[in-house]
This record gives sequence, structure tokens and C-alpha cells, in this order.
Amino acid sequence: MLRAIHFFDENRRVDSQRRALAENDLEAYFEGVRASGLSSFRYLQNVYTNKNVAEQGLSLALCLTEHFFDREGVRGVCRVHGGGFAGTIQAYVPADRAADYAAAMNAVFGADSCYVLRIRRSGAVKVF
Repeated sequence: MLRAIHFFDENRRVDSQRRALAENDLEAYFEGVRASGLSSFRYLQNVYTNKNVAEQGLSLALCLTEHFFDREGVRGVCRVHGGGFAGTIQAYVPADRAADYAAAMNAVFGADSCYVLRIRRSGAVKVF
């Protein structure tokens, strides 16, 4: 039941986020990212597995990211990304704070555990 609720709500969020990007409304887009991430955590429950509840790296990464935003006064948003269960998180961090954020995450999770990516205007493109 929870997965179905997430699925239908997520489809509505995608439409809303698409509109927000088309209108260059990043605040609305980021609100969709936040809501989607919370739904994944609560309803898909794919941030940690019940087979090993002691392993909660994604939960910790999300928590530390939110603390970084609060402590540093950074306007950012984060969510679980990919399939969950030992996957990764996605964090939208202002470019001028990306190095500080990466250093904070690498200090906890090990060198090169955080990759700084940039979003291109053209989005995904075929390169061959």
C-alpha cells in the first residue's frame, strides 16, 4: 500500500517539478525534491534494509547533510537517490559551498565518497 501511495504521489510531483523548471522556479523544484526524498524514506522505506538495520549510511548522510545546511546557513536540499539500500544521496548545494560540503562528507565517509557534479543547461545528451 505504501509503495502505491508513493508511486501516485511521485507522478504528481514529477509534473509539478517539470512545470517549476520550465518556469525557472527553483524553490518549487527543490520543494518537490525534498518531498520526493521524504516520501522515498517514509513510504518506500528504501534508505536502509531491515536485514541489517545497524547499517544506516544513507540515513546518516541525509542527517549530516541537513545538519550542514542548518549549521552553515546553506539553502540546499537532499534526498536518497537511485535504488536505495546502500545507494547514494543527491544533495543540491550552492556552488560556493560545494567544496566545504564535500570535505564534510569525505571526513565521515572516506576520501572521494562525495562527488561534486554540475548540471548542464542541455541536460542529458547522446555523445556517440
